[in-house]
Amino acid sequence: MSDKIINFDHVTFSYPDTESPAVKDLSFSIEKGSWTALIGHNGSGKSTVSKLINGLLAPDDLEKSTITVDGVKLAADTVWDIREKVGIVFQNPDNQFVGATVSDDVAFGLENRAVPREEMVKIVAQAVADVGMADYAGAEPSSLSGGQKQRVAIAGILAVKPKVMILDESTSMLDPEGKQQILDLVRRVKEENDLTVISITHDLDEAALADQVLVMDDGVLIDQGIPREIFAKVDLMEKIGLDIPFVYRLKQLLSGKGIQIPETVTSEEELVKSLCQLNLKM
Repeated sequence: MSDKIINFDHVTFSYPDTESPAVKDLSFSIEKGSWTALIGHNGSGKSTVSKLINGLLAPDDLEKSTITVDGVKLAADTVWDIREKVGIVFQNPDNQFVGATVSDDVAFGLENRAVPREEMVKIVAQAVADVGMADYAGAEPSSLSGGQKQRVAIAGILAVKPKVMILDESTSMLDPEGKQQILDLVRRVKEENDLTVISITHDLDEAALADQVLVMDDGVLIDQGIPREIFAKVDLMEKIGLDIPFVYRLKQLLSGKGIQIPETVTSEEELVKSLCQLNLKM
């Protein structure tokens, strides 16, 4: 059995009344259980890809373009099967809320699947507790902070047990502390639920945490690889209007001063430790 949970094969998609496709001849695959970051400037096609993955959009020609999710090929008669496998947390969770309370909202997907009430109550309680929102189960979603709203959105996804969770700019409206809390939460629930995570993001420090980075520019995939390989390509990042994460930028500046930091150093904690070790040798 293939360990690739998502495959795009020559996928092209065009929005109505546009001169050029939003996504052009796109091919890539994603490993089951991995964390993939999809980066690029505004209009590069990142969010279009997320909607193609779960069938909110369909390629221009399903004969020439193939999208497969967990072994299921996207087609008119399989789109709902695929949506069962993929959950999306959007930038603004207010657009996703439909319930009067946190528990009601988390239960929505289960109600649509006709899950018996007794079982539903247990699943909702567990999902709300898993994201640290048990004390707010009866609260109105609109009364919550941005970070709390994202936690509820994640709980709603966990309740229906998908195979893939997409974060579509879902931390962009949070302060640094709230952003880190959500990323820590996602990493934990990913491991606990054997999820595959896809992060659509402008935050390259967030992208640096991924197992794989896909770089898009004007609808085309121009590079892919592990973070330290991608962010070492400073010229490429600057060419498409992206900066590089703080750690990589600092490593570049230190290299210019003759201080070489190992390629394996990819986090601030590792960088501090490496600099301390160098200092002890001086």
